[in-house]
Amino acid sequence: MKDFPSPDEALKWAIKQEWSRLKKGFVLVNPVAEAGQPSMHRYIGGGYTGALTIAGCHGRMVTNRYQDEDASGAATDMLLLVGDDAGILHDWRPGKTDLAWSALPADDGKGFLIRLDSGIYLWPSDGRTPQRISDATVMSSPFLTTSNGYVAWHDGDHVTVMRLADGQRFLQLARTPAMVGGHSRQMMGALSPDATTLACCATPGEIECIDIAQADTVRRHRSDFEMITKMEWSADGRWLLALEQYGKWRLLCLDAATGECRPGWPKFADMTRTDFALDSDSKRLAILHRGHIALHDFTDMREIRRFPVDHVVRTTHIAWTGDNAISVRTDYGCLSTYVV
Repeated sequence: MKDFPSPDEALKWAIKQEWSRLKKGFVLVNPVAEAGQPSMHRYIGGGYTGALTIAGCHGRMVTNRYQDEDASGAATDMLLLVGDDAGILHDWRPGKTDLAWSALPADDGKGFLIRLDSGIYLWPSDGRTPQRISDATVMSSPFLTTSNGYVAWHDGDHVTVMRLADGQRFLQLARTPAMVGGHSRQMMGALSPDATTLACCATPGEIECIDIAQADTVRRHRSDFEMITKMEWSADGRWLLALEQYGKWRLLCLDAATGECRPGWPKFADMTRTDFALDSDSKRLAILHRGHIALHDFTDMREIRRFPVDHVVRTTHIAWTGDNAISVRTDYGCLSTYVV
């Protein structure tokens, strides 16, 4: 038996040994994991490229693995569909130099929407050939959002809202993203739960709410925030969460009707290399920050639980993949699921 000078040293050794085995192809599956513990670890491979994709539905998860250059000199992402037993069910390699930036489950549970450099795709979860539902692009859409059978994105100069069932486009509204710091496009959007409104941020300090049926802006929320990199509505449509990059690096919670900050909202400052996700009924909010996931009761924002995320260098993306499960895709190349 190996002796250690402290429990911390023993833990570091155990994590190192676990990581060594994962890279050799071992998979950790723990069906009796308790709250805050991993129920699954699988080494996906591919170091951090800026694109960390994670989405889940009905026990299946989509993630990406960066592929090195092939014989023709092209490098791209491989999309993987992973089952609840951590086995890889299907894979898909898109076109040359395509990176997968984000994914969302389609509302019918039969597939996943993927945001690639070349456009927005629908990938059926049975492994059938993916279908591009957007026009071909030379630059990836800054956002992908879906709700109530509709999907929205930004391509070039327009915001598009489409009904998934028949491909009908209900909105194509001209919007040009502002440049932040001369290098980053400010363009972020989120569909309301009933898909009647699109919250859109094309200019730092301003979020406009667009009535999709009228194709018109019905209200604008202006404040002192800088670039918004992620937005999400609460399930009842009352609150709009927004993650600020630059400026004060905050996680904001705005009244969707007035734009006012939610009373009593914690001062989530220094939110660098972070992510957040509401569960399906907005009862719990998960926040990734500094290598930990903090779980909050969204009603009063009291912290329910906090636990560390394994096998991370600097950052990871998170997604609810079950009623009591959060999955993460780390920049170290690991796909994991934690019991919450």
